[in-house]
Amino acid sequence: MEARNVTKIFGDGPDRVVALDDVSVEIRQNEFFTLLGPSGCGKTTLLRLIAGFDHPTGGAILLNGKDISGLPPFKRPVNTVFQNYALFPHMTVAGNIGFGLEMLGKAKAEVAKAVDDMLRLVRMEALKNRQTSQISGGQQQRVALARALALDPDVLLLDEWLAGLNPSELQDGIALVKMLRDEGLTIVIVEHV
Repeated sequence: MEARNVTKIFGDGPDRVVALDDVSVEIRQNEFFTLLGPSGCGKTTLLRLIAGFDHPTGGAILLNGKDISGLPPFKRPVNTVFQNYALFPHMTVAGNIGFGLEMLGKAKAEVAKAVDDMLRLVRMEALKNRQTSQISGGQQQRVALARALALDPDVLLLDEWLAGLNPSELQDGIALVKMLRDEGLTIVIVEHV
């Protein structure tokens, strides 16, 4: 994964904001890469460009040497866990995890197997039928991670994923991310200082 000479400008005229100015970053496969910095320095903007939620004003986003800058998010082998988790509160834990696969038209049996695998991975089997509005913040975080991983991305983006967790949830989260990296997943995490 590479951001090559990326510039991102929001607005124009006197309201013009240069969020990124000729930024280049190379992230190797199977690397755990952290974008660390203060508010407003462009970390989340770069993450959004990699994910495809925004497009660069200049430069390119490459994956395996191929320019993916113009691809929409659903056509990129990249998935994001947002800072606020972006879960559907009216859905169950299992429903949230399987949502992306259902939207891709996967068979019910394939969705069910992936959901069960992800529930085991994040140790949430017992809460499978609970609505996400009825579980703790740390549990919501694990559901958001499971939903992102269910789509089997090449790159996982985590936006301030560790913020707001209590010490035991933090240790569990770090251990899970290390395990995923050890299994070959490229992980990019944004954290605030």
